[in-house]
Amino acid sequence: MACPAPDSPRRIRGRLLALITAGWVGLAAFAAAPVQPAKPALPPQPPKASAPRPRPEVARLRTLVEDGERNAQEKDWDSAGTRAEEAEVLVADWPEEALESPEVKALLDRLQDLESHLPDSESAPATPDPGLKEATEVVPLSGEALKAELEQVKGSTAGAQYDFPIDLNDKVLAWVHEFTTSKRGFMERTLSRATMWLPMARQIFAEERIPQDLAYLAVIESGFINSARSYAQAVGMWQFIRSTGRIYGLNGNAWVEERRDPVKATRASARYLRRLYETSGDWYLALVGYNAGPLTTDRAAQNIGSRNFWDMARSRWLRNQTKNYVPELCAAILIGHDPERYGFKVEQLQPYAYETVEVDRMTSLAVLARYAGTDVDSLKELNPELLRASTPPGRYTLRVPPGLSGATARALARIPANQRLDFQSYKIRKGDTLAKLAAKFKLSPEDLLEANDLKKGQFRAGKVIKVPPPPPAPIDNRDLLNPVERSKVIEDHPLEALPTIPAPVPEPAPQPAPEADLPPVPQAVKAPAPKPALETRPRTHLVKKGETLFAIATRYGLEVDHLRKWNKIKGNRIQSGQRLRLGP
Repeated sequence: MACPAPDSPRRIRGRLLALITAGWVGLAAFAAAPVQPAKPALPPQPPKASAPRPRPEVARLRTLVEDGERNAQEKDWDSAGTRAEEAEVLVADWPEEALESPEVKALLDRLQDLESHLPDSESAPATPDPGLKEATEVVPLSGEALKAELEQVKGSTAGAQYDFPIDLNDKVLAWVHEFTTSKRGFMERTLSRATMWLPMARQIFAEERIPQDLAYLAVIESGFINSARSYAQAVGMWQFIRSTGRIYGLNGNAWVEERRDPVKATRASARYLRRLYETSGDWYLALVGYNAGPLTTDRAAQNIGSRNFWDMARSRWLRNQTKNYVPELCAAILIGHDPERYGFKVEQLQPYAYETVEVDRMTSLAVLARYAGTDVDSLKELNPELLRASTPPGRYTLRVPPGLSGATARALARIPANQRLDFQSYKIRKGDTLAKLAAKFKLSPEDLLEANDLKKGQFRAGKVIKVPPPPPAPIDNRDLLNPVERSKVIEDHPLEALPTIPAPVPEPAPQPAPEADLPPVPQAVKAPAPKPALETRPRTHLVKKGETLFAIATRYGLEVDHLRKWNKIKGNRIQSGQRLRLGP
């Protein structure tokens, strides 16, 4: 997923306030659980008083850590998790010498301790079948049970083709056993839902040049549920938090939440995974970054002296949830390729398919369905990013059932302008202000005016306005800000491009030490997929609403500074409709 996750419920939350100090926070959280580090960890050293003035990037890291600690003191866990994730993304590409400076190391120690105290997912409302994200390890299989599971898997993999590297070891086999026994119900429901989404996801992953088998990551993340929401407010099938979603082009406002859009979020996930692979050079390490944040990978590698995932999984430098993440995915891929062989009864759903129609102005889905001869539930299922059962103000590309694009376009031409909305009416009372009503109905003032085709001067007592229905999912108040105000929100600032970490020197991948009573198992099923290439770059890019300079640079594999230079931009501000040059 796109955010760090909590460890087991045994984490001690009550010690958070005592641990966070005005200066720095130590690694005391790790002392709460028995661990076996690969080598003794040195206590963090506070930054020297005579340290030079920090660079802007370091100052921003300090701000994020301090804000996260303050949010944690106030028990605002959602904001604390968001600040921690922004810090992880910020330092993902910092060179080793920058991470080794005393000031940065002290900040990273504080960040690590903050993340260890984020609350367990049990404290937040659960989404039905919200993915796995197990914080505890499964019980290891005995020698005979492991032999039996190995034989079953070998029989199921005979002749199968995988494009993702699978280490067929005792950890993976234990999760195959878990999925086919205690978690059989979850897997059966999830694999049935997957029949709708897998064809689309595999196609997008192929277009983005990453292994198509990574599409099974949605089993672990969300159980293939678009409306899934985690404790840290990660949303959608691919579980993006708000800040990371914006980096990869997933925007939100009072009308749409693109993290819930299966097509847009799948492509964003593919590009994020590709970026993580390009910086780490290993798919297992890319998955560690996706689940726990890019910084976690490099911090673990530095502390144990190895970039092998299984070495990291035996250390204390990954949480149990992240240790489970890779073997869970490998097991899901093995079962997903041939679920019937494992005794699953998978319901075959209709694959996600649609046609598109351009809607020129805001229109209620119920009105459109009535005129077009379809049902509103079908339109909602095809457009899960829509939050208020209507298209947003302005033009919008709406998905409709296959074969209905022509009828829908003709229906749009027939609907009278004054009948396009079935919103409730509200008469503005004396004392009502634009800001007050906008906040009441979870809209921005501009949205409320635009929905009623009003100018600010026309908003007055006695006027009857249309009010859209409340959204089924929470809307972040920051999504209601106008673009200028939103640009001042820290997580929406484009991240500065920094030198990438050099590719690691290849080293032999050691086998996890087998238990005395376990039989040896083969290490690999297939070789890693070839390293993907960046997408072909056009000459220019038309800026869409909500896009940032960094998101555009990431999409085309460019440096932000180069974009600024080629387009004579000062700072980070760009506008919707602006055309940017993508080369000198």
